[in-house]
Amino acid sequence: MASNKKPWVFLPFLGGSSKNPERDIARGQNGARAEKTKDVVDPALAMQATVDDFANMDEEAIVQDYNSPIHMWVIATLFPLTAGTFGPMASMFNICAIAIPWRLIVNPESTQSNGTHIGDPKWLVGVNIVSLVIAILANLSLLGQMTNRLRYNVSGPITIIGFFISGFVDIALVGAAESHLKLPDTPNATYSQAFYYAAISGAIYVILAMMLSVTAYGIWFGRYSTEFKLSMSQRSLMLQTILLLTYILAGGGVYSVIEKWSYLDSTYFSVVTIFTIGFGDFTPATHLGRSLFFPFAVGGILFVGVIIANIRTLVLESGSVKVSTRLVEKARFKSIKAGNPDEGILRLRGVKKRDCNADTELERREKEFLIMREIQAEAAQNNRLFSLIFSSIAFMILWFIGAVVFWQAESKSVGGEDWTYFSSLYFTFVAQLTIGYGELAPQTNSAKPAFVFWALIALPTLTVLVGAIGDTVSAFVNWYTTWIGNHTVNFWRIFRAPFTSSNPKSAIKSAARDMREDREKSKAAENGGAEADNGFRQIAHLEQQSTVPHGFDLSGLTEMEAAVAEETYKPFIILKASQKILEHLDASPPRKYSFQEWTWLLKLLGEDETDERGHRRVGQELPEGAEVVSPVRTHGSQMWSWLGQESPLMSLEEDSEPKWVLKRLMWALERELKERAERHIERDIGAECLPGGSSGSSKEGEASGSSKDGEMSEKGGQGQGQHDTVDFAK
Repeated sequence: MASNKKPWVFLPFLGGSSKNPERDIARGQNGARAEKTKDVVDPALAMQATVDDFANMDEEAIVQDYNSPIHMWVIATLFPLTAGTFGPMASMFNICAIAIPWRLIVNPESTQSNGTHIGDPKWLVGVNIVSLVIAILANLSLLGQMTNRLRYNVSGPITIIGFFISGFVDIALVGAAESHLKLPDTPNATYSQAFYYAAISGAIYVILAMMLSVTAYGIWFGRYSTEFKLSMSQRSLMLQTILLLTYILAGGGVYSVIEKWSYLDSTYFSVVTIFTIGFGDFTPATHLGRSLFFPFAVGGILFVGVIIANIRTLVLESGSVKVSTRLVEKARFKSIKAGNPDEGILRLRGVKKRDCNADTELERREKEFLIMREIQAEAAQNNRLFSLIFSSIAFMILWFIGAVVFWQAESKSVGGEDWTYFSSLYFTFVAQLTIGYGELAPQTNSAKPAFVFWALIALPTLTVLVGAIGDTVSAFVNWYTTWIGNHTVNFWRIFRAPFTSSNPKSAIKSAARDMREDREKSKAAENGGAEADNGFRQIAHLEQQSTVPHGFDLSGLTEMEAAVAEETYKPFIILKASQKILEHLDASPPRKYSFQEWTWLLKLLGEDETDERGHRRVGQELPEGAEVVSPVRTHGSQMWSWLGQESPLMSLEEDSEPKWVLKRLMWALERELKERAERHIERDIGAECLPGGSSGSSKEGEASGSSKDGEMSEKGGQGQGQHDTVDFAK
C-alpha cells in the first residue's frame, strides 16, 4: 500500500526501514511528490490518477484504468510476468551448463562439432551447482509470490538477490574461463555448448533481477502494492513455462540415451521438434526412438500451442486493452484541450472541428455522444497500428540481430561453415517462419545454444505478429468483402446500364446512390445505429422514450397517471431489456448502442437525457456544490458528461457496453423489487417488521440502490474547479 512503510526484513533498498530519519523524511517527500497530479493549464482536464489509487488496484482495474500511465502497468505487471517466464528458462540453461564439460577438442570429421571432452575441475562444477540451487530457490520464491503463497517482503528479497547472485556467478565463471580454464594448444580446441549456456543464463538472471529491482523500488516508494498485479491466468503462465522446459529437458535426456547423442544436442533436437522447425540435422534412427517420437512430438506441439495462446491472451490482449484505454483518454483529453470548451468547441486530432452546442439539451447530449464515438474510433485505429508496428519491430529485431549472431557463430567458431551474412539472414527467416528447409542449420557449439534461446522467443513473436496483422487487416478486408458481396446486383446494374437502359446516366446514379445508402446504414449499424438491432423496439417505443409495453396507450391519461403506469411497468421493462441485452453479450464485433438506445436504457436507470440539471459541460467549471460522478447519480448535486472521464463509454467493463448496462439494470431491478416489497409489508403487516422501523426501511431502500449505483462514484466527487478525474474503477 502506498501509505504503509513496512520494515521489510533487513533490506532498505527493497523497501525496508532505512533506520535513518533523514532518509525516511526524504523518502516520504518523494512519495508525496509522486502522488501529485500532472499540472495542466486547465485543472478541469487533469488526467493523472494518484499512485495511492494505483497501488490499491487489481490487475483488471489497472488494465481498464485510463488514468494510470502505461509505464505503471509495465513495471507492476509486465516485469514480474517477464521474470516468471524467463526465470525458469535461465535455470534450464543453467542445467545445460552443468550437463557436459566446458571444453572439448572438435573432431574435424564431425558435422556437428562433436569431439573429445576435457573434464572440468571440481571447483567449476561445484560453483555451477551452487548457482543453480540459488536460482531454483529464487524461482520457487517468485512462484510462491505469484500464487499468493509467500508475502512479498519474504519472496521479493529472495528472488532479487538470488537472481543477482546466480547471474554474477555464471558471468564470473565465463569471464574467468580464459585464465583459469585454458584450452589446449590445438586449433580444434574450443568451448562446448555448456560454456555458452552459462553465459546466456547469467545474462538473463541479471536482467531479470534489475527489472524486479525497479518494481521493488516502486513498491518501496508506495507507487505499487506489495502484491504483483497479475490475474490468476497470468500467474499460471510461470508454472506452464516450467512444465514446458521440463518437458524439453526430459525429452533431451531420453533421446540422448536412446540415440547416443550428446545431451545438449538432444535438447536442441527437442526444441527443433516441438517448435515444428525440423531441420533434419538430428533425426531418430532407432526403432524405439521413432516409436517414442509420436507421443513426444504431439505432446510437445500441444504444450507449445497452449502456452503461446496464453501468452497472446494473457499478456498481449491485456496490454492491448491497457494501451487502448490510455489512447482513448489521451484522444479525449487532446480533443478538449485543442478546442475551446467554454464555447462548446472541440477538435479531433487537433484539426477536425466539432461543435457541441445545440438548441435543446437532448440534441447537445447527442452531439457529445457522437464525438465520443469518433474519439473511440480514432483510439481503436491507433491501437491496431501501434500493435502492428511494435510486433513488426520485434520480428525484425529477432530476424536481423539474430542473423548477426548466427553469422558470427558459424563463421568464426571451430567447426563452422563460414556463413555469409546473407546466408544467415536467409536461415533466420526460414527458421523464424518454422519452414526449416534444413540445407542450413546451426552446427557450432556457440550457434546451437544461441538458437535454442532464440527459438524460444521467436515463435511467440511470430504468433503476435500474425495476430496483429489479422487484427489490423481482417476487419478492413471482411467489411469490404461483405460490402462487395451485398452490392453485386448494383455492380451488375452499373455494368448493364449502357447497354440496356434508355437513360444510362440515371441508372448508374441510382445504383451508386443505393450503394452509398447501404454503406451508411452498415456503418451506422456497426456504431450502434438504429438499424443495428430492433430488439428494444419490440419491448417499448424507443422514439417516444416510453417505459410501458407496446400496446399500452398513454394518450388518454393525465401526466400523473402516465407516470404511475410507467413506474408500475418499470420492473417488467427492465427485465425484458435485460433479456435482450443477454443476447448482445457475445456479439462479434462487440455490440454498441445508439444514442437513442442509450437514452432509453439510462431512463430505466433513472437518468433523463433531456434534463440539463444532471449534466455538465466538459472543460467548464462546475456549479457551486456540484460533484462529478459516473452514472447512475444518487442525488441532485451530481453531474456527468458523455465526454468526461465519468462517461459510460469510458468506464466500460471489459470494453463491453452490454455488460455495463446489464449490471446496472440488475442493480436497478433489485432496488425496485426491494422497495416494492417493503412498501407492501409496511402497508399490509406493519413497519415494525422492517429492519429499523418505517423510517429505517425507507433509508435502507435508498441505501440499497445507492450503495451499488453509486459505488463507482464513491470517490469521484469533485468540487467546483477541481479535477475532471473520477475514480470509478473500484
